[in-house]
Amino acid sequence: MQFFKRKAPYSIQKLFSKCFFALFFCTSGALIFYCVMLIWNHSMQMSYSADSAMDYCTSSLRAEMVACANFEQKLCYGDNSFQLLTMSNLKDYDKVVYLYNVTETLERHVAPYECIFVFDKDYDISTYAAGSALLSNGTQQLYYLKEGIREYWLDDRQTNFNKWVAFQNDYYSVLMRTVKVRDVYVCSIIDLNEFDPLEYAYATHDLMTFGFFNEDGILAGGSGIELDLDTLLKPPGINAFSDQYVVTAPVEGTEISMFCLFRSDYSWSLTRGLMILFILVAVVMCIGIFFFYYFFRKIMFYPLSQINTAAKHLEQDGVTSFLQNSKSNIIEYRNINAALQDLISQKISLHNEKEKEAIEKDHARLQYYQLQTNSHFFVNCLKSLYSMLENKEYEKMRRMILAFSNHLRYVFHDNLKLVTLQSELAEVNDYYHIILLDRVTPFILNTNVDSSLLSYQVPSLLIQTFLENTAKYNKQSGLLIFDVDVRLTELEGVPVMQIMLSDNGVGYSAEMLELLNSPEADQYAMHHVGISNLKQRIALIYKSHYQFAFYNKPSGGACGLIYLPLKTDSEE
Repeated sequence: MQFFKRKAPYSIQKLFSKCFFALFFCTSGALIFYCVMLIWNHSMQMSYSADSAMDYCTSSLRAEMVACANFEQKLCYGDNSFQLLTMSNLKDYDKVVYLYNVTETLERHVAPYECIFVFDKDYDISTYAAGSALLSNGTQQLYYLKEGIREYWLDDRQTNFNKWVAFQNDYYSVLMRTVKVRDVYVCSIIDLNEFDPLEYAYATHDLMTFGFFNEDGILAGGSGIELDLDTLLKPPGINAFSDQYVVTAPVEGTEISMFCLFRSDYSWSLTRGLMILFILVAVVMCIGIFFFYYFFRKIMFYPLSQINTAAKHLEQDGVTSFLQNSKSNIIEYRNINAALQDLISQKISLHNEKEKEAIEKDHARLQYYQLQTNSHFFVNCLKSLYSMLENKEYEKMRRMILAFSNHLRYVFHDNLKLVTLQSELAEVNDYYHIILLDRVTPFILNTNVDSSLLSYQVPSLLIQTFLENTAKYNKQSGLLIFDVDVRLTELEGVPVMQIMLSDNGVGYSAEMLELLNSPEADQYAMHHVGISNLKQRIALIYKSHYQFAFYNKPSGGACGLIYLPLKTDSEE
C-alpha cells in the first residue's frame, strides 16, 4: 500500500478512520440495496400472484363458455326430443313428453352458477334448469330474470344470437348466449355474481376480490370495496407501498372485462418485518466491524500486506527493491521485513541454482541426441563407402569422402545453438550429393524457399533428416522427388516459419503416423530415429512455441509440416 512508502512517521489512527468509514458506507449501501431488493421482490410477488389468479379466472370462464356453447349445439342439433319439440302442429301430449325429456337433459348439464332457459314467442314451450346458486335467491327472482331475458331476445331488432352478451337486472348480472332453432330459443347464462373459480383453487382466496365490469359500470363483485370504474378502465399499476393491487383482463368473445383486487397488506407487513430485522443485524455488524478493526487492524493487515509485497519481488526486483519500498518506523514491522528479506534472498538463490541445473540438463540431453544422430549418419555413410570399395569405385569413393568431410564439419557442433536456414539448406545440398553418389535410381531435390527467411534460425539437421529418410525408405526404381517448401505464415495471429517437406514415395504406415503425431516422441524408436530425435531437440529448444503435423499426400508420398517461431542470432 502507498502509505508504507512514507519515510516520516504516520498516523495509523487516521488510516483506520478512513478504512472504517469506507466500510461503513459500503455496509450502508448494501443495506439500501437489500431494502430496495426486498421492496422490488415484494412488488413482483404481488404482481405475479395477481396475474396468475387473473389468468386462472379468465381461462376458467372461457372453459365454461366453451362448454355451454358446445352443449347448446349438441342440444339444438343432436337431441331428438328438442328437434321434435321445435316442430309445428305438435300434439299437446307429445309436447309434454318431449319437454320433459329436454328438461331432464338440461338439469343433468347445468352447473351451480348456470341456468338454461328454453322458450318461444307464444309461451307454448317454456322450461329451464337452474343451478343451486341461482335457486338460492328464490324462484320469483329467477322468473323475473327469465322474463327479462325473454323480452330481450324477442325484440325483432336483436341480432346478437350465438354471441355472449351481458345482461343485468335488480338481482342478477349474467353473461348469456342464445341459439334460435326455428321459433324456439335456447339461452345459456352464467351468473357473474356466483361464478368464482378462486374459491377452491387458491388457499389465499380471502385476500382476493374477483369481479366483472364493462364501460357502463361494475357488473359483479364490486360490493364491499372502494373501487370506481375509472380505476378499472385505467389500472394505476403496481405500487409496493399500497395495500392492494388491481389487475384487469378482457373476456375473449364478449364486451366485458374481469378484474382481480389483490390485497397485499399481509405480504407488506412480512417484508417490513424482514427489513427491520436486517437493519438491526446490519447495525450489530457495523459495531462488530468497528471493534474488530480497532483492535486487530495493525496486527493482521500489515504482515499480510508485506508478505504479498515480498511475493511480488521474489521474481522481479530482488531484495534491494523490496527494502526500499518497505521501510517502517515500527520495530515489529522492521523485524517482519528482515525475515522477509532473508526469505527473498534464499528463494532467489534457489531459483538461480535451479535454472542453472535446468540449462545443464538440457545441454546434456541435446548432446546425447547429437551423438545419436551423428552415429546414425556415420553408419549409413560407412556402409556406402564399403559398398563402393567392394565395387572398386575409387573415384566415387574419393568424392564421397570429400562430401562426407563437409558433412562432418557441419554436424559436429553444439546442438544447443541454432543455425541459419541458409546454412541448413547448404548442408541439405551437400548431403543430397552424398545420396546421389550412393544411389543408382534417379533422385531430384526441389527447393522453394522465401528468401526473406534465410537469415532466421532453425535447428540443425532439420531438413536433412527428412531428406535422408526419403532416400532410405524409398528404394523403388522410378523417379524419386523430394520437395522443400519454406514460407512465412501466421499461426494464431503470430508470424511463424512454415516448413513443408514431402516426397512421392511410399509414405508413412498407419502405425508410424500415429507415433509421429503423438505429443510425446519416442527417443528409443527403431524406425525414423532421426525424426524422433528432431522432435526431442525442438521440444528442448523451443519449449512449447512450435507445431508438428505428419500425413500422407492424397497423390502418394510422405509429408511433414513444421511451424517454428521466427528467431534471429540476437534472440538465440
